[in-house]
Amino acid sequence: MKASSASAVNVYMPKRIDFMIAGVQKGGTTSLDAYLRQHPDIAMAKKKEVHFFDKRPKTPIRALDYALYHRQFDWSAQTGGAKLGEATPILTWWTGAMERLWRYNPEIRVIMLLRDPVERAWSHFRMDKRLQREGADFSDVIRNERARARRTLPLQDRERSQLARGYYAPQVRNLMRLFPDEQLLFLRSEDLSTEAQPVLERVTDFLGVDRFDFVPEPRHNSATDSAEMRAEDRAFLEDAFRLDAGDTRRLLGWEKGSWSV
Repeated sequence: MKASSASAVNVYMPKRIDFMIAGVQKGGTTSLDAYLRQHPDIAMAKKKEVHFFDKRPKTPIRALDYALYHRQFDWSAQTGGAKLGEATPILTWWTGAMERLWRYNPEIRVIMLLRDPVERAWSHFRMDKRLQREGADFSDVIRNERARARRTLPLQDRERSQLARGYYAPQVRNLMRLFPDEQLLFLRSEDLSTEAQPVLERVTDFLGVDRFDFVPEPRHNSATDSAEMRAEDRAFLEDAFRLDAGDTRRLLGWEKGSWSV
């Protein structure tokens, strides 16, 4: 008896998450992660920043690697129609991470939040100070980052990167190289901070879930001190980021808006 076409063709479709919030650090990804956890049809990872694609478990078996990663997700939610995702904001900057994400799921949807790079660098430094990961003065940090980061060569320095992570154009270009436009969503961090609901509606539309009335989230991981950036340091950063920020906006079709560069 001839088998039916449905039974004759056994196509195995591996389970994969649906979306990734891949950048940038200090760009509002914790707030976006918290907002999306409110949505009944979105299931975020058990923890923010799984760090699988930039810090992969040391095993040569790819299927086992993904099994370890998948422990972070509620797969019954996806079976019920929810979208599964997570937020690891180093991925757009960390060399090779987005290529590994593409290999995992070339159809994944990727969200990138971009913040004024001058303010992002200042926020990054203040976080490192708060966590006691940085002992130098901000002026020294931003002027000597390249020399200090050479300690990890030929690898990137995850900690000495207050400036490096703010050069967005190469990160955007790499995303556009790997994924078609319909799988990419670029957002301004400032918009999420000042008026979240319209931004979140763009996110839900992008993910293919119903719009939702989100409850306002408090500012997450924000500095509690009143320190202000010195004028000479701001001028240094504006000069450092001006060309890249302009290049980034041209790639995305953005106006300067509230950005300082």
